[in-house]
Amino acid sequence: MKLYGLGSVVTLTFVGIIFFTVSAGCGGSSGECVGTVSYQGKTFEGKDKTADQAKRNACNNYCRDADPEYDAMYRIWLDSPKGKAAGSPSKQEAIFKDKDLMSYVTETCSKRCASTMNPEAKCK
Repeated sequence: MKLYGLGSVVTLTFVGIIFFTVSAGCGGSSGECVGTVSYQGKTFEGKDKTADQAKRNACNNYCRDADPEYDAMYRIWLDSPKGKAAGSPSKQEAIFKDKDLMSYVTETCSKRCASTMNPEAKCK
């Protein structure tokens, strides 16, 4: 029977603690939050590791898919030379083609949504 010294046990424990810390910090299954916001009977979701970002993501989805002002901006942009040159993308794709549409969704509308539409988040 071979006996291990105290140094080996300490080293093994240390390695185990590091492995556990890295595993927990790198997105184990228990770190997901789901944000929701409702508008006219429809619920929009967003996911992230933090509750605040999950709420913002839910608001971004609302803004992109259902906000009347974004819809109007998108339709105007779609008829513009920039929208036509971009190949008339969908509302969801258009924010990646035009910085003003992206800014409206992720800043203006999302902030308004967060402050007035009471998004919620639940984390696992």
